[in-house]
Formats: sequence, C-alpha cells, structure tokens
Amino acid sequence: MDVLDRFNERYPFGEHLGVELTHVEEGYVEGTIELEDYHSLSESTTLAHGAVAFGLADSLSAAAIASVEGSPGPTLDVRIDYFRPATDDIYGAAEVVRYGRDTGVVEVELTDEDDRRLASTRGVYKTNLVDGSNPFVDS
Repeated sequence: MDVLDRFNERYPFGEHLGVELTHVEEGYVEGTIELEDYHSLSESTTLAHGAVAFGLADSLSAAAIASVEGSPGPTLDVRIDYFRPATDDIYGAAEVVRYGRDTGVVEVELTDEDDRRLASTRGVYKTNLVDGSNPFVDS
C-alpha cells in the first residue's frame, strides 16, 4: 500500500481530524484539512484550535518520512510557530530536509486558501523502522 492510500484510508486519527493527503513524492507531501465547526475554539466563531494545525503538520511530517522509507516513525520533537489564525481550510506542504540513519528532520508550511502563512513547523522523527519493527504501523 502506498503512502497516499495508507494515510487517506488507514489512519484513524487523520480521518477523525479530517486530514487528506493530496500529493506525495519521495521526501515531499501535501495535504489539507477542510475546517469544520468541531475544529473551532468556540461555538460563536470559525477559528481553528491550534491543535488542528499542529495535527495536520505532524501528520504530513509522518507521511513525508514514510515517503522516503515506507513507514512513518514516531515524532521525537516538533517546534511550531503560529503566524495567523486559521479561519478556513488549512493547506500544508511537508519536506524532508534531512534523512539520517536514526532520525529525519521535516519542515512544514501551513497556509490558507489565499496562500497566507498560518504556521510552520520543524520536527525530528525516528527513521529506519522497517520489516515489522515499527509498532506505529500495522504489520
């Protein structure tokens, strides 16, 4: 099963959050979340909770790592910088900027439909978990 299918069809948290991968190539993925009422901070406004943006960024990062080695590894560390609130659909692009024997580094840019920056992340992920030794992926 390829990365696009795995994340769009067999990723319960991503399905719950509304993550959809839209493009995958080795070391690079794109995806989106269509903002719904349940993503909002309050009942009176459509303003995404910061965890929605973080969830998209972390999911795209895992998919980017998986696009290199075939399986996503666990998140070791992530820094997120928020630039503006998300009030509509969130779009993201994740790129593996370093892939090593034990860890990989992924950078993500999140934007809105007008291509305004919402947030950026830089995360470190465990790599080289293959052949059934990855507890984060169904065997």
